Amino acid sequence: MNAYALTVLEEHGARSGLIGFIERVHSAMSTLAGAYAVPEMELTVVLTGDITASIRAHSAIERDFTPERTGGIVKGKTISVVRDFSKTVIVLDTGSETDEEELNEIELLHLVAHEYGHALLGRLRAEAGTRPPRTTRSKTPEECAAIWAYETADEFRCDLISNIFLREWATITGEDGETRPATLSDLVGAGYREAFAGLLDQVHPGWPDLVLAFQTHQISLTEMYNELLLGTRGVLTLVAHADAAEEAGGNAPLLEGFADHPAVRDILGPIWGPIREVLGSTPALPSLEEFAAVDKAIQDCGKHMVTMWQSLGVSACLTDDDQLYVSVS
Repeated sequence: MNAYALTVLEEHGARSGLIGFIERVHSAMSTLAGAYAVPEMELTVVLTGDITASIRAHSAIERDFTPERTGGIVKGKTISVVRDFSKTVIVLDTGSETDEEELNEIELLHLVAHEYGHALLGRLRAEAGTRPPRTTRSKTPEECAAIWAYETADEFRCDLISNIFLREWATITGEDGETRPATLSDLVGAGYREAFAGLLDQVHPGWPDLVLAFQTHQISLTEMYNELLLGTRGVLTLVAHADAAEEAGGNAPLLEGFADHPAVRDILGPIWGPIREVLGSTPALPSLEEFAAVDKAIQDCGKHMVTMWQSLGVSACLTDDDQLYVSVS
């Protein structure tokens, strides 16, 4: 019996002819999963011409999903149908049959391999027992930060897993006419780096100004708090993608090129630096045996996020009746 059973669905006029490709990637990923002791799982891959409709239909918590994200558009999403990822859905935007633009197979390979990486990491995290418990109350900053630390680390890891497949399965012809293995850096070019550069001023002076806007009664406490925390999550996700692209291209770490900007020096560097240090000393896909220790180290890095929010004057704690109390100094 296949330990990693696969079902492939086509929805909303998805481009046809891709099922065989998905099956080949699945076979290779199943071999990888077995080598790293990923527990059994049932996987459904949804090929769709309308990613918004498909994600809303397949996820109980994504009824308001929109594909726009900081620095880009979501083209794929991994959904845990069961909390331990033993049943998982991967939704992939393949474009529709009516799209005139030809589907880029290298881009599709990256998309599939990246989302498979999320499925494997999610299954390992559940088995290792390091996925934080679900809460019915609002999460504290410390709880949010631990989750966002491992989520951004996973984005970096999944990009590097994709890069392994790109190098093994795809080639490109360089300007010198020579054919060589493709990399993630070839696929995304300078796109992530440029998007990151364009967001730096939104971080600093943007985030200090956001807190000041609350202090001067221009916005509400809730608006300021949510925008600051969710903005942190969005920018760090972009950092993870951009830094993975630099790594795949054999370049220096992303933040080194922006070290003098206060957004990096004072805010993002102290957060991403410790996460990046753990990622640089551990495999892109830790085995089940080592996963718990690695994941705890990543989640512990979330404390630097909390310290950054506090440095801007924003902190929060739970009251005796489990309500979140936010304070600004």
